[in-house]
Amino acid sequence: METKNKIKQERRMGCHVSASGGLLSAVSRAQELGVNTIQLFGASPVQWRAALPNAEEAVLFQKKCAQAGITHVFLHAPYLINITSPKEALRNSSKQLLSRHTEIAEAIGAQGVIFHVGSRGDMDKKESIHIVIKTIQDILDAIPHGILIMENTAGAGNLVGDTLEELSEIYTGVHNKRFGICIDTAHAFASGMISSYEKKDIDKFVSLFESTIGLDAWWAIHLNDSKVSAGSKKDRHENIGEGHIGKEGLQNFIMHKKIQHIPLILEVPGFDGKGPDKKNLDIIKLLVI
Repeated sequence: METKNKIKQERRMGCHVSASGGLLSAVSRAQELGVNTIQLFGASPVQWRAALPNAEEAVLFQKKCAQAGITHVFLHAPYLINITSPKEALRNSSKQLLSRHTEIAEAIGAQGVIFHVGSRGDMDKKESIHIVIKTIQDILDAIPHGILIMENTAGAGNLVGDTLEELSEIYTGVHNKRFGICIDTAHAFASGMISSYEKKDIDKFVSLFESTIGLDAWWAIHLNDSKVSAGSKKDRHENIGEGHIGKEGLQNFIMHKKIQHIPLILEVPGFDGKGPDKKNLDIIKLLVI
């Protein structure tokens, strides 16, 4: 029992919380849920404009997080961003918006910005990956302490980053210690990156990640069940235990000995349909053995 409680105390577990009403409102919501890790939007996820928080608010946010025992804060970039679009204007706008969110993350002391690369459309894959690498390098060069965290995708619509090979090629190409990876369990399942959440397939995935990218580059886990079956290429999150991955599969994943140090972030729809909730978090806590 003592070992189990120690693991639970050490695990970084939390969820995406709404920042509606301001940064401090997000902390209050996190306290209600009893989490030590949060993800939030630094600005509207569906607008091209984003303002930096004022200095006083940013300092107070960090103070309130510390008081609440929140040790890890991540920003999620807006859904509009597509740094590998065939349209140059969209790529440029996306680069500017991702840069601004990197500045926001730096201002509030967040671990970094989790983002989707986007869809290459009919662009050649090699060319699109080259553009992604150059864009990420440019952003990190321009923002001294900014951190970017690339998330894997489900793969529909020529999305970039749905295979370990693509993630590895981009990660290696960027070659910057302020660049890392977030693995979404539902996306990995839908893309076929992880064919099942049986222990043998998880072992295979973790070993391949370690050999091609390196576990020190794996900075976050989006822990979601999947509403769709393996290889469907669809991005459909489900509440923990209600989807095709299931409680046992997710338990196999989060208890893998090599990745227990990585923060867990829920992005589930919630049993009341209002987003990640205490019921989902309580289920995850029971899975940590």
